[in-house]
Amino acid sequence: MQKIDRIDLEILSELQRDCKQPIKVLSEKLNLSITPIRERIKKLEASGAIDKYVAVVNPRVLGKGLTVYCMVTLVKHQEKYFEEFEEFTSTLPEVVEIVYVSGSYDYLLKLVLDDMKDFENFIVRKISRLDVISNIQSSFVIHQKDKKLSFL
Repeated sequence: MQKIDRIDLEILSELQRDCKQPIKVLSEKLNLSITPIRERIKKLEASGAIDKYVAVVNPRVLGKGLTVYCMVTLVKHQEKYFEEFEEFTSTLPEVVEIVYVSGSYDYLLKLVLDDMKDFENFIVRKISRLDVISNIQSSFVIHQKDKKLSFL
């Protein structure tokens, strides 16, 4: 694994804020020449420190006005149940995050949907058909103040 130094962290932090900024701008911000910046980015990509570059899309602009967190408890804590649940939910377009957690439930799902009718369809016609689920609790996002994608 590549050792990440202070300069790498600064590069990663800048890329988290805006991955489309030109390398020239990045080099000016970090007071380094373009070639070392480019080489470091390539190494960070090769090492897996940079997973991918994405565009963050506003779901509301696309008519997706409902965000829901579903807390799911499985029938048993057995590998085959976890695998079946993860395999099935990863195919559902409404599910944007699948997180295996500790605590009073097993999974936290983040859903992005059009509306309550869309949510009802998701629960009744899709996820409730899985026999490995014993309980689903849902919380609806009323307001989201800030959505941070960077952690550096």
